[in-house]
Amino acid sequence: MRTHSALAVGLLVLFSAAQAEAREQDFNRGWKFHRGDPADAQQVVFDDFAWQDVRTPHDWAIAGPFDPNGDGGTGKLPWRGVGWYRKWLMLDRREEGSQVYLDFDGVMASPRVYVNGELAGEWDYGYTPFRVDITRHVRFGRANVVAVRVDTTRLYSRWYPGAGIYRQVELVVSPPLHLSHHGTQITTPTISDDEAVVVVASELENHQAKNRDAEVVVRLVGPDGAVASESAESVEVVAHDKAVVEHRFRLADPRRWDVDDPALYTAQTELRVAGHTVERRETRFGVREFAFTPDDGFWLNGRRVQIRGVNLHHDLGPLGAAFNRRAAERQLDIMQEMGVNALRTAHNPPAQEVLDLCDERGIVVWDELFDKWDGTAGRVDGEPGFDGFMQRHAASLVRRDRNHPSVVVWSVGNEIGNQPYDAEGKSRERLRTARDAFRVHDTSRPVALGCFIPQTADSDILADLDLTGWNYQRRYARFRDRFPQTPILYSETASALSTRGWYELPLPNSKCDYPSVPQVNAYEFSSAPWSDLAEVEFERLRKDSYLAGEFVWTGFDYLGEPTPFPSQARSSYFGIVDLVGLPKDRYYLYRSHWRPDVPTVHLAPHWNWSGLEGVGVPVTVYTNGDSAELFLNGRSLGVRNKGERPAALEDLAASASATASTHADGRPAGDALAAGQGRGWRPEPDDPSPVFEVDLREPRPLRTIVLEFPKESKLYGLRVEASDDGEAWETLFAKRASLEPRWGGVNELIVRTDATAQRLRVVFGPCLEGASPSLDRFAAYADDFESEYYLPTYDYRLRWNEVPYEPGELRAVAYKDGQEIGSTSVRTAGPPARLALTPDRAEIVSDGEDVSFITVSAVDADGNVCPLADNALALSLVGPGRIAGADAGDPLSVDPLQDNRVSLFHGQAVIVVRADEGLGGNLSLRVSTPGLPEASVLLSAGRPAE
Repeated sequence: MRTHSALAVGLLVLFSAAQAEAREQDFNRGWKFHRGDPADAQQVVFDDFAWQDVRTPHDWAIAGPFDPNGDGGTGKLPWRGVGWYRKWLMLDRREEGSQVYLDFDGVMASPRVYVNGELAGEWDYGYTPFRVDITRHVRFGRANVVAVRVDTTRLYSRWYPGAGIYRQVELVVSPPLHLSHHGTQITTPTISDDEAVVVVASELENHQAKNRDAEVVVRLVGPDGAVASESAESVEVVAHDKAVVEHRFRLADPRRWDVDDPALYTAQTELRVAGHTVERRETRFGVREFAFTPDDGFWLNGRRVQIRGVNLHHDLGPLGAAFNRRAAERQLDIMQEMGVNALRTAHNPPAQEVLDLCDERGIVVWDELFDKWDGTAGRVDGEPGFDGFMQRHAASLVRRDRNHPSVVVWSVGNEIGNQPYDAEGKSRERLRTARDAFRVHDTSRPVALGCFIPQTADSDILADLDLTGWNYQRRYARFRDRFPQTPILYSETASALSTRGWYELPLPNSKCDYPSVPQVNAYEFSSAPWSDLAEVEFERLRKDSYLAGEFVWTGFDYLGEPTPFPSQARSSYFGIVDLVGLPKDRYYLYRSHWRPDVPTVHLAPHWNWSGLEGVGVPVTVYTNGDSAELFLNGRSLGVRNKGERPAALEDLAASASATASTHADGRPAGDALAAGQGRGWRPEPDDPSPVFEVDLREPRPLRTIVLEFPKESKLYGLRVEASDDGEAWETLFAKRASLEPRWGGVNELIVRTDATAQRLRVVFGPCLEGASPSLDRFAAYADDFESEYYLPTYDYRLRWNEVPYEPGELRAVAYKDGQEIGSTSVRTAGPPARLALTPDRAEIVSDGEDVSFITVSAVDADGNVCPLADNALALSLVGPGRIAGADAGDPLSVDPLQDNRVSLFHGQAVIVVRADEGLGGNLSLRVSTPGLPEASVLLSAGRPAE
């Protein structure tokens, strides 16, 4: 057996004891990892020689392999299991008497932390930070072993959670009297243009057996780096107790933190004992005032600001859950370019660095603690007990995050308290407990909840919250009627669905008309059954101006939750951009709406439709302009103006006669026609074979038949038949009742046909879930009918619904108030001629963490991206670095995310390159595919600053 001695070179983390002050040490390097649960892995003497060398943050599951038959809801990756981490630590003997801590920003999940074979601490939620006091377990002047057991076997998740020590770890060595962990709290109780009152409260803790005197000095440093104010206060801290010392400043001419000017101040805190500085801490904060109002939305620094936000899950695409600052920064780059000014951390606390980035960028944050209160929150079968669990994790979240000016909402959770009573009859009581758990540590922000079931508003469950968020389909309206004085934020909107670059004809009949192929049309006409298109949400926000704004579900595609194909796919279709950050067309819709003063002109789809020459292809222009002209090979196809909706088609059934096998009292067949009473037809309850029939009075050519039901159309089994004489009937369409799609649907059923008939009838079969044969509306059209649901799209995008395809150039010129604001074009691409490599940054830092994202595109001889290219690429890297990940955003792909190969998806892919730590130099990424010349790009990795 191999064992490690305390002198093993390269395995010991050596620390200088020369400084008397408290110190913080990066504790992410030098870990050994093993997937499995070997006995005695926590012991000092244990053979870990064959274990994998890793650096945290680390996600053990992201490298795969994918299981094609696995659970798509959690990404088809092997995240469930047990893993161990081990690391050696040496503390200088001269530091004996210090307090020693390990701070974990997040471990997925149920970590147990051992030091020298002894259990030092554990934690019960994967998304909150925690501290482990290892003082009693370490040996100064000798080698120590830190071992962490991570167990995800009992974890439940609705998306890919990741696995392992997936966020930062820090070692903290402090004197016995020191500043408490996350013990600094900065508030600004009053703010004016001339002056801001800033209160800095510092919590101290004394681990000695006698009382100690201390002095706390605080300096406020302005955004310009100059000291704005300084104060010193003395305090006595009782033995084995804590004390809080408060500094109060009057800050002249404060510069406000704002979405347009995120000015940050820094509080520099010094703890002095017996005249010596024993600890220093810097805490950033912002001076800003905000309010959520019941009638006029969100106000920041004296003006109304519409929240234009997105929900983001915590995974980083091919990098998995392992946090990487640059990857998170890139996500925010892409979102802010689209117009985002707000982030909802769905549905859990983010990594600390995400809030740092939001502070620096002027992004306001809805900071969320849980998804549900069981299962995804880490509680299983009611254990651990609710009150202590909530208080523990609310304290962890709030104490860490309360000084971030970006945070404007505390959320106790998502979709909680949806019924008047939970299983234990404690919904309102538990919401009050949750609210109070937050208020113990901060009262300067509203406490909210992401709500989902509108009937919740009928009770008083939500009455104790400061703010409510509502998810989807104007469910907030019921709450507004009952609680008009409580502000409302639209916490989840849209849940629109699409696959980047995957266009299909014809267009879907409804938002839930999904293809049989498990992709979703890139034309952006689909959403989840429980939700709506972006334009429908825009209209709600326009009309209901009391809403503070919206958080779109979601900014990025993410691993898991692949509605509407939960078993086939590995990643979602919800994102405005795909898993690797390549924009879908929806991105330009939001950009044009959220940034009305910044030119946006985007044309869709691609123009490679070989075999469909002469066939009408829908074309869309996304622009902040109010009109555009479209040209095909130089010929004008006309001008479209926003707000110009197509004329209504003639309903051939409006003047028809209707009969039925039976009808209930007062609900005859004619009531389902446009000329009827509008109440719909209902058969007698005991009608064994209900039939609804329409006589058009003469044979008419038919292209579309529209049926509308009292419930979701999926629940009805039926046949639509046609006849000229009422004797011989031809089936035009048939369907069985179904429960798919799950969790919603549409009541309208559109039947496409190419028939001529005088008589039409609907023959009902078995129905499901309380639905019974009935019709609210029957209509027939001689032309292609588009559901009225899609009418708002004409107000926010410009549509040419049938452009006869011919190869060449499609060009759009956009105008605003009669002035040209820009143009764009797409061209029919030839066969791929070469690969083009475009890095987001050509210079990175060799700190072992910094990365560059390189987009690979297959282009033709003229440089046009080939939108149908799916070449398999081989990747290699020369120089001090490695390929950290690669993907192309295909939700169906089960190719490894961290391998030296990737396939293009609709002509593109993204490769992530990471520089090795400490080794500056050039990195050359080389990409090859059969039949094309090898392509390369040169990156420069500079040494990190000292």
